[in-house]
Amino acid sequence: MSRILVLAVGLLCSSLAQAAEPVKIGITTILSGPLADRGQSEQYGAQLALDRINQTGGVLGRPVEAFYADNACKPEVGVPETRRLIEQEHVPVVIGALCTPVTHAIMPVVEQAKVPLVIATSAGQDFVDASGVGGNDFAFKTIPSEVDITRGLARWLKSQGMKSIAIVADDAAFQHANAVAMAKAARDAGMSVTAEETIAKDTKDFAAIFNRLRDGSPDELVAILGPSTAGFFQAYEAARWKVPVTGRFDLASALAAVSQAFRDAGGMSGLTGVAVFTPALDKPEVQEFVKAYKSHYGLVPTQRSFFVFEATYLVADAIRRAGSDQPAAIEAALKTTTMPSRLGGSYAPDDHNHAHTPLQILGLRDGKPAVIAIE
Repeated sequence: MSRILVLAVGLLCSSLAQAAEPVKIGITTILSGPLADRGQSEQYGAQLALDRINQTGGVLGRPVEAFYADNACKPEVGVPETRRLIEQEHVPVVIGALCTPVTHAIMPVVEQAKVPLVIATSAGQDFVDASGVGGNDFAFKTIPSEVDITRGLARWLKSQGMKSIAIVADDAAFQHANAVAMAKAARDAGMSVTAEETIAKDTKDFAAIFNRLRDGSPDELVAILGPSTAGFFQAYEAARWKVPVTGRFDLASALAAVSQAFRDAGGMSGLTGVAVFTPALDKPEVQEFVKAYKSHYGLVPTQRSFFVFEATYLVADAIRRAGSDQPAAIEAALKTTTMPSRLGGSYAPDDHNHAHTPLQILGLRDGKPAVIAIE
């Protein structure tokens, strides 16, 4: 066969692949309202993955295309939008839904339609408990739950010789669930819990809370914070309490809340925390992702960006291994996946269709957050 004919055949095959009906992936996330930036970070992660997948030939010789549904973080919006993806766009798999109430609401929808749902960023353990064996066989959870996270943190604290902790958390559903899980994880690891305190919304004076936390003389203070982060750490500086602090909060915000003099005196030297993803993780695969994301969007990726990026690859891999884009075939392939994560480990699911990726323990190096251990 002449070189010209070979080239013509190659161009024809390329044109046919580009003209082929796309393999569809449904994604439901928050694309409007006050939390739209979170949904956008998911959209960016998915699109980065799709660009790469399609640049290498797509899946089944066809391009892969995402079909989006804006759930606005409202079940009354998310449910009909998910039905639209399934019934009108005919997507064979859905990634979503970021917003916990929407994820809960659409689980019966995908189960009834027998379309697999990859829960990439809704973190609750209740999704794990409701999925797989004895539950919704079409729901797959890839991001660690609060039980995974608190068990990992408890193991690390135990390895550091901690025998007791006090727990303090903001008064919100996410923080409360993590506080409950942390107390159980600590006790299961053989540590005592000297106090469990809740920070009421709009708290200004933390003195009474700190007094109660001090009473049991814990080895470590576990803080699970959101809106109160700045106020809490300002009060920590004022209290002049030397107990080290760890938990789930933004370390950069904690550092910014205290004075330079306090930091210079070592007041935050024992600060640590736990994360499911950090762009500071010094693994080549993670750093390559962070670099590509910054190059495309001019932003630092979030955990939402990362887990949807990997969920998109996970779905594409399942379709490729199944040799089909039919929902039943994708579901079966997701159940047998061993696709590695850039974090380490793999997305191999347990009996509840839940994967367990490694956690990162963060501490300070040269005054900046850095990964100090992997759990």
